[in-house]
Amino acid sequence: MGTIYYDLSELFLSSGIKFKYYGIARTVMEVGYELARSSADVRFVVFSPAHDRFFEVTPRIGAASPTGVCDPNLPAAARPMRLRYSFPDPHRLRDALYPAFRAVVQRICLNRWNKAVPQGHAREVDLDGQVLVSFGRPKMMADYIVAMENRGVQMRFYPLLHDMIPLHEYDHTRQTMFARNFTYDNTIVISHAEKLLTNSVFTKTEVEAFSASGHLPAIPPVVPVLLPHELRPTDEPVQLDLPEDPYLLSVGAMTGRKNLECILQAMLHLQATGRPVPMLVLAGAARKRTEDYLERPEFAAIKARVHFVLNPNQAELGMLYTKALALVIASHMEGFGLPLGEALWLGTPGLASTAPALREVGGDLVDYFDPNDPQELAGLIDRLHSDPAAYAALKDKIAQGHASLRTWQDVAADIITAVSAAPAAVSKSDP
Repeated sequence: MGTIYYDLSELFLSSGIKFKYYGIARTVMEVGYELARSSADVRFVVFSPAHDRFFEVTPRIGAASPTGVCDPNLPAAARPMRLRYSFPDPHRLRDALYPAFRAVVQRICLNRWNKAVPQGHAREVDLDGQVLVSFGRPKMMADYIVAMENRGVQMRFYPLLHDMIPLHEYDHTRQTMFARNFTYDNTIVISHAEKLLTNSVFTKTEVEAFSASGHLPAIPPVVPVLLPHELRPTDEPVQLDLPEDPYLLSVGAMTGRKNLECILQAMLHLQATGRPVPMLVLAGAARKRTEDYLERPEFAAIKARVHFVLNPNQAELGMLYTKALALVIASHMEGFGLPLGEALWLGTPGLASTAPALREVGGDLVDYFDPNDPQELAGLIDRLHSDPAAYAALKDKIAQGHASLRTWQDVAADIITAVSAAPAAVSKSDP
């Protein structure tokens, strides 16, 4: 097998800031860490919008990295501004003004790079005919595909697709525009892929279904590379103010697709029927719509039972899982479900909706409920909260099943296998 170039552009764009896209950024970091430690010939690159080129970098991993896992080893001051390279629909005024605007932004990015990146610290690399593996967001991949195509560079592209959820038009104030851009970006990515990787079997079926329906283009071979359960320990500082009472944990829960509504309604049902109501810890980014939703009069009886933990780091997240009564994930749909896997890895029971991807993650180690039935969830919560024998049995079952859980090393090995099974590269001069 030849050289694999692994894309760290997602981390470069978010360097120096809190990860807004927790799941994708975490995945890029963790896979990068394991590929760096593997015996395969793996090199690491970032796309620079300042140059419209890829640069090879030497990442910091483990304790050498500020994340405790992996980063591209570029100064945060060099972080580029991002503008789209293309759009799904024409717009006369935008298309007339955009080239000049892009030139200004590119000049700013170039100044940042020249001031922050030492000479020789990153080396320009020609990816023509080379294997590039990317786990980033489709919109970022679409940008550099367009840039490379404009330069006549044809990469052997292996993207991982995380989900097709925006194509289902879940409730969001800007969902129609977002879904249109998402479809456009994925069309570019799929059209240029030699092979597609997906984070679950469910996402594979989604990609195939949307291709068959004409929403996405014809697809190359699709290989599921399931994400893991492992939560890697890090040495980050832990500063948490946790409830003293037993608490349920929900990571990244919001109204809408993430279905915070079901969890709160289950708590209301417990309160109304005289059953104990555990605390609920909501961990993740600050979301005004979540705060506004909790201000509704109907939640007055349980509002004091909800506790926010904003932007926990990886070490804090591990402690949240470990001390939780259970993780609750009520999503109507997920591409995978990292929090559920991480909770199981640390021995914490999971209460999950019957979404297909969550069943892939949890197997028979998790109790499932209909995401449209808060009373069913309330019954599961009450059983874990009030029946010590049932709770101990579930904890023991999870412990017994730990050997079957996947690691980030498993993911990296599956990537190498998927790329190794690829057809030989075809040069531009071949017929």
